[in-house]
Amino acid sequence: MERLYSYKMAHDNRFAPNPLFGVLTLATCKPYMRLNTKVGEWIAGWTSAHIAHSPTEQGREKLVYLAKVARKLTFGEYWEQYPQKRAVYTDDKNVPERYGDNIYQPVVSAEDGFIQMPNIHHGADKKVKDLKGKYVLICEEFYYFSCLSPLEIPSDLRPNVPKVQTRYGMITEDASAFIDYVRLHANQCKYTDAK
Repeated sequence: MERLYSYKMAHDNRFAPNPLFGVLTLATCKPYMRLNTKVGEWIAGWTSAHIAHSPTEQGREKLVYLAKVARKLTFGEYWEQYPQKRAVYTDDKNVPERYGDNIYQPVVSAEDGFIQMPNIHHGADKKVKDLKGKYVLICEEFYYFSCLSPLEIPSDLRPNVPKVQTRYGMITEDASAFIDYVRLHANQCKYTDAK
């Protein structure tokens, strides 16, 4: 049984999720999903009207990414273990660290225990929501197609996809056939690390 959480993505800018540096991470946004998803479960991000290059009909969404949760780290653990994912504030789109999602540095003197590092994606208004998720999801097996070339999924293999954006996503209890199909089409990924 391969349990899957599916959600519609409002943005796809390599920040949330961040597919860079050989591991896909989800450190911001989707706090309830980050709280509830267990190691070994899968997450799928789908196109929405916000990121599709043409209107997306219900039931015709395409897959932006699929990732299997390998570990759940606290923000403090993430800060220490993944320095390469720390954000660099720059307008240069060719700098991978520009998309870094490791933006919460543990600081004892801060009221909530963290300071938000300067970044181009999340302002101070997102801090409470981000930290509410408590964990960063680390995905070593992942398939990232991007919103520019999302994968179309045959109707008979489609998992449960929410009609609208949701806090928790929608669960498919056994998405094995869908996952196998995505693995088969991994060569179409912009970034991938299939293990």
